[in-house]
Amino acid sequence: MKKAPTKAEREYLSKVSSLGCLVCQRPANVHHIRPIGLGMGMRSSHYQTIPLCREHHQGQFSIHNCKQEFEAMYGTEQQMLQKTLKEIENIEEANNFFNYNEGDK
Repeated sequence: MKKAPTKAEREYLSKVSSLGCLVCQRPANVHHIRPIGLGMGMRSSHYQTIPLCREHHQGQFSIHNCKQEFEAMYGTEQQMLQKTLKEIENIEEANNFFNYNEGDK
């Protein structure tokens, strides 16, 4: 059974989707990475997500419909996850920097 995300997970998913599609930068939804061996009907962690637009998520030549071709063109899910995590880290560092400097005024 799929659990509803916690408040922290919802906040994280919002950060992921706000990055825009990793492929084309259009508005994005989150794609849950499915580790090998995860049963059907089971969802991976909400922290194992990457931002993809509708076309790259579920379109004709998407990660769901042509995974091998998609990964050959854009990188594996794990590579895309690492990029997502790095982008979130960079945004949080920038926010912390500006929030810290705002306190100096």
